[in-house]
Amino acid sequence: DNLQSEDIGNNGIYISMNNPEKTWKPNTPTITHSFTTPTDEGLYFLLFQLCPRGNDGNVIELKIRSSFELDLHFKNYDLYGNPSYLTAGEMKLPIMYTYFSISYALCFILWALNIRNIRLGREPIWSQRDGGHTSSKVHAIHHLMTVLLGLKALTVFFEAARYHYIKTNGHAEFLSAVYFTMSFIKGTFMFTVILLIGSGWSLVKPFLNAKEKRIIWAVLVLQIIDNIAVVVLSQETEGERLYEDWSALLHFVDILCCCAVLIPIVWQINSFETTIEAETERTEQSNQQSISNAISDVESEAPATAEASRTLQKLKQFRSFYLLVLVYIYFTRIAVYLFATCLGYRQTWLRYFVTELGTLVFYAVVGFLFRPVSDNPYLKVDRDAGADVEIEFA
Repeated sequence: DNLQSEDIGNNGIYISMNNPEKTWKPNTPTITHSFTTPTDEGLYFLLFQLCPRGNDGNVIELKIRSSFELDLHFKNYDLYGNPSYLTAGEMKLPIMYTYFSISYALCFILWALNIRNIRLGREPIWSQRDGGHTSSKVHAIHHLMTVLLGLKALTVFFEAARYHYIKTNGHAEFLSAVYFTMSFIKGTFMFTVILLIGSGWSLVKPFLNAKEKRIIWAVLVLQIIDNIAVVVLSQETEGERLYEDWSALLHFVDILCCCAVLIPIVWQINSFETTIEAETERTEQSNQQSISNAISDVESEAPATAEASRTLQKLKQFRSFYLLVLVYIYFTRIAVYLFATCLGYRQTWLRYFVTELGTLVFYAVVGFLFRPVSDNPYLKVDRDAGADVEIEFA
């Protein structure tokens, strides 16, 4: 009784394994505890404490290493009275991930159909303002975005199946292995696609420079470390030193990956700003020429003006993409973490819901901004720029 009051406080539960007649093989000590009253509800952590005692029966301080096999069976009951091996805050995760997997699958189908229609010369799902679609073009990055949507849908589906089997059986080793594998492939692919979009590959330029390639390889290595940390954390217990070390490494590597994907976007924005400044200087120099050469000046200035307008549209696009990625990183890495600290033990599933909802919105907005239609500033020859040229000739 003294050990219980001193070591666990008023809200803890003390269970003794001191059963001498069942301590040694082939006997196995078994202890059970049932939570029968509403006041027992809460979030519990299992702590093991070895208390050696002297001949007088008092607890003595000794550094002792012990080893044992522990088989735990935690059962809760859902709203319908069905037994569940998930915690009270995780019971809604299987159905939640199922709904999100369906949502990603619908996005994948719509995106794939849109690309297929454009490649076959049909009307795309997202039509232009003028109703035409002949100038729409599918780039290589659009196919990679299709693959990414498929991987995301499969990953969320396997996560739903994993939680379902844990709920019914208490464990899901095979599905966990499949999920971690899919999660690694999806995570690596997502950061790669964001890097390629940010660098302008296949949309602005058909190649990557040496610096961009080095960043992609660095992110791939960081993703390998990140997923190793995820697997280790899934096998360790919260509160252990190894768990805390790998958890810190996981967050550190994840932040590095998020910062790395912003670098090519910043480079591309600086490149566009430099180009616009050069075009502006050239236009000002042309305007200072003599009136007698006005016609020839306009002829030489018109293509430059159209090119400057396209570059300005691309600059706005990359700035929007930069802000979008920045908001996504802040929301999923910081805001969600702060939000989770305010949740009770029954509402912990909301953390995963908010994260997946933010990710779904991020995928949808990026897909809309970079969809393969001529209204996209990446792909179109700006009609407004052509109008400006006609006005200057007039």
